[in-house]
Amino acid sequence: MGERKGKPIIRRRTRTNLENNRSTSEIFSDQSMNLPLNDAFEYFVAFKKTEGVRKRTVSDYYDLYGYFSEWLCNEHPEIVTANDCTPGLIREYVIYLSEEKRNEKTGGIGLSPYTVNIRLRFLKVFFSVLQSENISNNNPALNIKLMKVDEDTFTPLSDDEINKLLKAPDVREYAQFRDLVSMFVMLDCGIRSKEMFNLEIQDVDFKQRAILLPASKSKNRKPRILPLSNQVLRLLMELISEVKTNFDTSYVFVSNFGERYQENSFRRRLFIYKNRANIDKRVTPHMLRHQFCRNYILNGGDIFTLQRIAGHAEISTTRKYIQMTDDDLKKQHAQFSPISRLRNKYKN
Repeated sequence: MGERKGKPIIRRRTRTNLENNRSTSEIFSDQSMNLPLNDAFEYFVAFKKTEGVRKRTVSDYYDLYGYFSEWLCNEHPEIVTANDCTPGLIREYVIYLSEEKRNEKTGGIGLSPYTVNIRLRFLKVFFSVLQSENISNNNPALNIKLMKVDEDTFTPLSDDEINKLLKAPDVREYAQFRDLVSMFVMLDCGIRSKEMFNLEIQDVDFKQRAILLPASKSKNRKPRILPLSNQVLRLLMELISEVKTNFDTSYVFVSNFGERYQENSFRRRLFIYKNRANIDKRVTPHMLRHQFCRNYILNGGDIFTLQRIAGHAEISTTRKYIQMTDDDLKKQHAQFSPISRLRNKYKN
């Protein structure tokens, strides 16, 4: 069995082994420096649950710990407790991830700095909790610096390319019509794909002409309103009507089998549509969100309103999303140049 197919099985097996260890109450009662690393992880999960982390976050914890645990089993089986972990060990793990680990997305060797940092951040939080709870006497990941990451850039689609992309789905098929509506929604309000595919029918308010995103479905746990154009509302109404007729579900976006549509499926289908439209640029759900933010500003929107619509906690994040081409800058300058306006008044 190849690595791509085997990895999920390994992770599930690891998770099963973890969950079949001692009960949480037993682990909490044995709050000692000699707690086995797997038990220490279960303590960590229980601790984070008391802080109200989401189920998806807990699932991510299991995956991230599974990666680390699998590496330890292969390379350092002598590591038994958290106190056995040293800064040198964590650095060795980071080097393995960045220079030796097979990248399943690219087929090459070494994970991206962004992915490595996700796994390193988990270890920092994991060992920090263990130290604060007196399960470990130190945090070996504390002083390990995150890898430098190149600034995220994207090549925006032209209006012509957007039109070609939107014409690519064959709307005679339900799945492709659903994908078309998904693209329209993202380009119209910049919603995150994960938020969009968690939408339920009750979250779309046709009277207010907006998506009323509850805090439980928002990334930053704050409710927000995402206004929609009339064209997108009509498409959503048509999609919801079909979903109600054919499926027993509360979700807006569902698969052919009536299950909640998945972000990865949408990502793969976007790749098909962009090839069908002969677009040689990268097209992903996140790129569509970037496209909305850029076009919103170019069409006269202000950055503070955009920050609220996009759900960014910091205005600096919103700024990163607004990446303009040289032509964009020239057009904006020609339209809003103070001296050009002054010259026109001077002529008058």
